[in-house]
Formats: sequence, structure tokens, C-alpha cells
Amino acid sequence: MKKKVVTLILILTGTILNAFTIPFSQTELKTETNHLSEFVRIAPDDSLAIPLQTDVWFWHDKENLFVLCEAEIDENFEKGKLANTDEWVDCDFFRIQIITDIKNYYAYMFSSYPLGNQYDGIRQSDMQVDKDWNSNYKYENSISGNLWRSKMKIPFKDLRFYGNPPYKWKIILTRYFQKDDEYYSIPFGTIEMGKDYFREAYDITINEELSKNKNYRITPYFIKKYDLIEETDSFDPENIGLDFSYNPTSATKVKISLNPDFSDIPMDSAEDNFNVRYAPHFEENRYFFIEDLNVFGVSSNLFYSRHIMQPRYAIKLTGNSENFSYGFLSAMDKEVSEDDEIMNNDDIYNLLALRPKWENLSVQMTLLNRMNKDYHNEVLVINPNWEFWKNHSVWSEIDFTLKDDSDIENEKGYAAYCGYNGKKGDVNWSLNSAWMSKDYNADMGRVFETGFTSLNVNAWQNSDPNGKIIKKFGSSIWLHKAFMNDDKELLEQNGGLNFWANSPHKINISINANIGQESLNDSVYTWDNFTVSFKTWHFSWLGAWITYHTGHSLVYDLSEIYKKDKIHLTFWSDIGNNLSCSISAQGQKYFDFPIDCVKDDEYWIVNADLTINFSNKLSLTNGLRYNNYESENQTMYLGFFSNLRYEFKDNCNLYLGYKTAQDETEQEFITDYKQAYMKVSYTF
Repeated sequence: MKKKVVTLILILTGTILNAFTIPFSQTELKTETNHLSEFVRIAPDDSLAIPLQTDVWFWHDKENLFVLCEAEIDENFEKGKLANTDEWVDCDFFRIQIITDIKNYYAYMFSSYPLGNQYDGIRQSDMQVDKDWNSNYKYENSISGNLWRSKMKIPFKDLRFYGNPPYKWKIILTRYFQKDDEYYSIPFGTIEMGKDYFREAYDITINEELSKNKNYRITPYFIKKYDLIEETDSFDPENIGLDFSYNPTSATKVKISLNPDFSDIPMDSAEDNFNVRYAPHFEENRYFFIEDLNVFGVSSNLFYSRHIMQPRYAIKLTGNSENFSYGFLSAMDKEVSEDDEIMNNDDIYNLLALRPKWENLSVQMTLLNRMNKDYHNEVLVINPNWEFWKNHSVWSEIDFTLKDDSDIENEKGYAAYCGYNGKKGDVNWSLNSAWMSKDYNADMGRVFETGFTSLNVNAWQNSDPNGKIIKKFGSSIWLHKAFMNDDKELLEQNGGLNFWANSPHKINISINANIGQESLNDSVYTWDNFTVSFKTWHFSWLGAWITYHTGHSLVYDLSEIYKKDKIHLTFWSDIGNNLSCSISAQGQKYFDFPIDCVKDDEYWIVNADLTINFSNKLSLTNGLRYNNYESENQTMYLGFFSNLRYEFKDNCNLYLGYKTAQDETEQEFITDYKQAYMKVSYTF
């Protein structure tokens, strides 16, 4: 009985120690009741106390949360460099994560860097960080002697929350030491914990009613472009655009973009797309489609926003409450024609989503639509996910599709998926399968094969021994098989193994081996690949990543297997506080191609970037894109861009840029385009 009483006291004491109320104050407040300092080491995950005193205080004024961090520093303190917003910097930092909705398992992330860099984002339930979400948080720094003092101001209007006071939220505090690559946290929590990372965060309470500002932003912008080939400039209504965002409540947000322009988006990196079976995939980098809370719950297989080439308009509404989240998106593309031939249709894309949620169960329901005159395509997605036991969940998804086109008869199809994810200790595993009908259509996404069944098995493990030789290591194994439904013939199958390890000296070694089979033109081909890589970031001013691949690959245009070697070299460097550069070069060689073959068997792909940060508000970014792949009469591609960005006022920017691309044809350079632009955006 005595033992049970002691245990109960410890549990209650632990609960009390892991929670406090954030007080209301309109001036800086430093007391023991709003103070935290018990940081413990989480990487390595041995719970050792932080070696340098770190104190954090909290208070709020109903409109903002204030976080004051006073951190002891020593001779190993790394200040980093100046950088653009949301650009990762290798240096010491302090971070707070705020969880306002535990049922959705995500956290708002705000970081403080010694040189004042802005870095915020959303940590999603899969532990990936969406840094494309942006807030209006600010902080002030001072470094004097052995003390770094950072005072952070986080507007409540940037957070999604609901209900009435008292507000029951959670926080996670982190301090990082760059030189020793160590993380310390309040409370103890690692991303390997899965959803427990969010569940076991530190409980906070705010008793006062928070101001529910409407929080609207209007950003008109003007673009002036000059064609350096034709030596003409242009001005028409398409040179003016408008972005508008509005928060009707603390849980909802509306965004409208009229004639959005993306001139300031850098060129896509050059990639090896010369031997691909399907169209290459490019990550979305246009802010409208990637910013904000993701409530639609679909991958690029169902909604690939890059299909929308040049939107006339785009509208998005997202919101959440205690029991459900919802969203609506609509965008209309611009028709592009050349010589009376339509190159891009003015299709309209729509998404409507609703996700009821409970503590361990959610049901994602999304309706997708793409339409035009005499054409429409819909996909209805129903995706329940149930965590039936801690760190063990089952899920399923069924998609119903309908396509009505004047050129074909109505087609109805469906796809069904199911899976199980589990975790115990350092080991994770997943099992899933898919079945897709032949007449499945999802024209707003990326679906290239239909009428198949697939099975997947994955297992992976990550350990943190923190030894003198190996600091971290991990391994994984996977198996995949897909076959056609009508005749049960193989579509593809593959499997592989991976092992990686990090040393305490910031060196990574990785080994990967896989083998597979693929069906093409009624034949089955067997391929294999072995990869070894070496990566080091030991020096703060220089990092390197070298990867070597060898194996046998299926060349689709030749319908044959050929030996292939590939080397990938990447170097990056920070030169002082203001200059950073990176270069990535990939060389590839095939062996024993036929003599009369028109395919290039040896070529290089290069991407190089140089950024000069005059301050965190003013930067010049330059990029070079190159490949010497020979096809028909083209022997080389060369692209270059230069973007100057100046944030002359908060959220108000001036962009000046230059882009050009050239192809070498029969030893003569032909310029595809050469353009200069100016873009001014002003936010009210």
C-alpha cells in the first residue's frame, strides 16, 4: 500500500511539474512561476542535463505570446551567417514549438538565431517540417560576454486555435549546440517517438480571452518584364496582380490570388530526366499552393499543382475546429496557344475537403474536380486512419472516379488501399496494398498506370548509441511487387537494403543495394543497383557529399539492360557571414550502347548557386544550370538566373531579376529566352 501511495505522489508531482499557466502582462515578466530551465539532452537521447544554463520565461498580452530566453554561451558558440527567410543555417539556435490542436498532431515552430535569421514552419504528424508556412513573429537579440539574450514575439493571430479560455495548449523547447551536434529539450522528446512527441509535450494554460483579430493582408504587386531578345517591354493588365489573405476567426483563413506571378521563383534544378518511363516530377515552389495548413490530405498522385501552369486566379479557404478540419481550393489556368494550336487549356481545378477527427481516429474526405467545356473529371477520396493501440495504426482509402469527356464515353473507376503501421522501440514497420481498376481516372494528379494490384513491406530502425566511433546508425529493408489485374502478369517488383552511420566527427557513410524486375513491351527486365556515399559537415565553412552508383539499368528507348555507373558530387560552403555557395555535379556513363545508337551514353548535369546576403533583408542569388546531354542535333543546355530581393519594409519586397536559357545546336548557341524583370509587392 505504501509503495502505491509513493507511486501516486510521484505521478501527481510529475504532472504538476510538467504544466504551468502563462500569465498576462504588458511588460517583461520574470518570475519562478513563468520560468523553465530543466533542459535535457535528446540527441543523443540520454537525458543528461544541459551543460550551459538556459532560462526561459513566458507571458502574453492577449495579442502576442512573449518568450524570453537567456542562454549561457562559451567559446564554442556558433553564430552562423546571414540568410534569407526559412533558409537553414548551421549554428546554435533556440526554438519553441506550439501545439494548439493535439488531435491533428502538428506544431507551429519558431526559431531564434544569433544573427537574427527568420525560420518558422509547421512540424507535421510525420515529423517533416513544412517551412513554407510563414508567420509574422519577430525577435530581438543581444549577445554580451557569456550571455545570449533573445526575446521572441509570436502573434496569436497567426495560430489556428478554437474554443474559449482556458486554452489548453502544449509547447516543446529546444536548444541546439552546433559544434557538438547536440539537442536539448523541455520536456524529453524525440521525433522517433511518433505521435507521443506531441502527446508528451509540456502543458501550458492561458486563462485570459485572447484577442481575435481579423488579421487580413493585402499585397498588390506590379511586374515589369523586358524581352532582351526582341528588345521589347510589355505592359498590360497581366502585369498587375493581387494577393489577399483574411482570417475571419482564429481557426479559419481565406487566401485569394488574382493573376499570380512567380517571376521571383528560381529556375528548377537541372535533373537527369533523359531515361524516365513517366513524366518527371517537380516539387511545387509557388507559395500559394504550399503555404498554410494542409487540410486536403492528398498526394501529388491525386493533385499535382504543377499542372496549373499559369493561374488566372486561385482561391483557398482552410479551417479547423475541435472535431473537424475543412478546406476548399479553386484555381483557373490560363489558355496558351501557338499557331492556333492550344498548348495549355484554361481548365478549372477544385478541391473540397472535410476531416472529422477524434483522439485516435480521423476520416479524410476530399472531392477533386478538373473541368472545362464538354469535360469534367471527379475523384472522391475517403481515407480513415485509426490508431487502435499506441504507435500502431491501420488505415484504408477508397477513391471513386468519374470522367465525362465529349471524345469518350463516361468512365467510372475506383482504387482501394489499406495498410498497417507499427513501431516498437527503435524499430518501425509498415505493410500496405493497393488495387486499382483499369478505368480509374485522376487527371488533376499523376497516375500513369491503372488496372494493377501492388503489395509493399517496409521496415526500418534508427539507433543513437553515442559511441566514440558511431554516434547514430540505422538500417532499412523494403519489398515491393505490382502486377496487372487482368492477366496477373508482372508490372514491377523490387527490394533492397540500406545501412547508414554517423560518427561524432560529423561524418556519414551510407550503403544501399537493391534489385528488381520491370515489364516493358511484353518483356521482363532485371536490373540492380549498388550505392555507397560519404558525407561530411565537420568544417563549418565546407561540406561535401560524394556518392557512387553502379549497376545495370533498363534504358526505355532501347528496351534493353545496360551497365551504368554514376557519380554525384556536392559541395557547399559558407564564406564569412555574407557569402554562401553550393555546386552539385552528376556524371553518368552507360556501357556497350550500340554504335548506331542515337542515345547519349555519357553526360554531366551541373547545378551551381551563389548567394550574397548583404543583410537578412537584402540578398542576391545567382544560379547556373547545365547539362551536356546530346539528343538529335542538340549538344548542351545552359541556363542562368540572378535574383535580387530587398525587403524594404516588413512583408514588402522589391525583386529585380534576370533569366536566360540557351541550347547548343550544331556548335552554335541558340537562346531560348532572355528576360529581365522587376517586381514590387507591398503588404498592407
